[in-house]
Amino acid sequence: MARRLVIAQADFHHHWGGQAEVVLALSKALAARGHRLMVLCPPTKVTAGKIEESDLSSRAREAGLETFTDCQFTKGFRPISLWRDVSCLGRLLKKEGVEIYHCHGSQDHWIGALSVVTSSPATRIIRTRHNIYPVANNVFNRWLFRKKTAQVVTIFRAQSKFFTETGLLSAERLFTLPPPLTTEFVNPGNVERVVRKELRLSDEAPLVGFVANFHPDKAPLDFVAMAQRVSGAFPAAHFAMAGHGPLDEAIRAEVAKAGLADRLHMLGFRKDILQVMASFDLVVLTSVAREASSTVLKQAGAVGVPAVATDVGGTREVLDDGKTGLIVPPGDVEALTAAVTTLLTERARAAEMGRAGRKKVLREFTAERIAERMEEMYFRVV
Repeated sequence: MARRLVIAQADFHHHWGGQAEVVLALSKALAARGHRLMVLCPPTKVTAGKIEESDLSSRAREAGLETFTDCQFTKGFRPISLWRDVSCLGRLLKKEGVEIYHCHGSQDHWIGALSVVTSSPATRIIRTRHNIYPVANNVFNRWLFRKKTAQVVTIFRAQSKFFTETGLLSAERLFTLPPPLTTEFVNPGNVERVVRKELRLSDEAPLVGFVANFHPDKAPLDFVAMAQRVSGAFPAAHFAMAGHGPLDEAIRAEVAKAGLADRLHMLGFRKDILQVMASFDLVVLTSVAREASSTVLKQAGAVGVPAVATDVGGTREVLDDGKTGLIVPPGDVEALTAAVTTLLTERARAAEMGRAGRKKVLREFTAERIAERMEEMYFRVV
């Protein structure tokens, strides 16, 4: 490390989610590299009418990181709240000599930009864009992204088009850095294949898994259609779906209609994703839209489970087609069925893909590796 940086990582979300998880993982990894890290987030959340400490705040504090929770990061244009947050954040940036203000959402981006203008012009703003919607090329965004943001980070390469196709930013202003693998998957220790125990399946019975929100963008009904086709050729195979969402009832109805009630198992929402993933012989990602840098594919790779995935978002940046899994066109159930059939038939090849997937994930997607690349970018910016 050339020298120690003073870095603030900001996220406006009150509740825990993938974005907050990224902020915490990167903050811990950057602090481990010797930098001074501050995590900036709202102070509280409301759960069942009760006011509680926000999840990111409590987890960052438990990890030994400095936390700053004086900003509310309120959504919408509320002049009084906005001015309060800008004044409060500006004082912090100036007092602590923050060199890098790395924001992850729109509220913390705008408040950071106004704070830098009014109080701390030496602070450099980095913005990671996590969602995959186009960014309008208007006068406000030209000021925010072109004038006040030193570097914009996209989480997969194709995401850059949301800036370049509108003319808002050139490719040179964009830097691709995927979200890291969740920490528990890096050194998992002793992992139990809990789903097999719950379903009373032997280790020899093939188990094909799906882990995602039951939303139309994730196309869970394609998984059910594939399972119906595959089940005839593999009478010992079972299928499991972990998650929940607006298609819950539609999935259950389709499972019953397909006669798969005793072979396709609905696991519900699970927190023990490490153990769930380790239970599978094969993971299937059926998304047709809104897929970015898939956490599911990284998690599957980390536990040595090969994957079949649709060619959307950043799938090809996580999965090497033919080496760590197989990639098929989105919405093509026949291609999906053929790929799953191939890997259930060629078990030795599937096992080799799983081993190769683990090597790739641990080489490219750990928080330590992503933090190393981020550190290089920070130094270029300052």
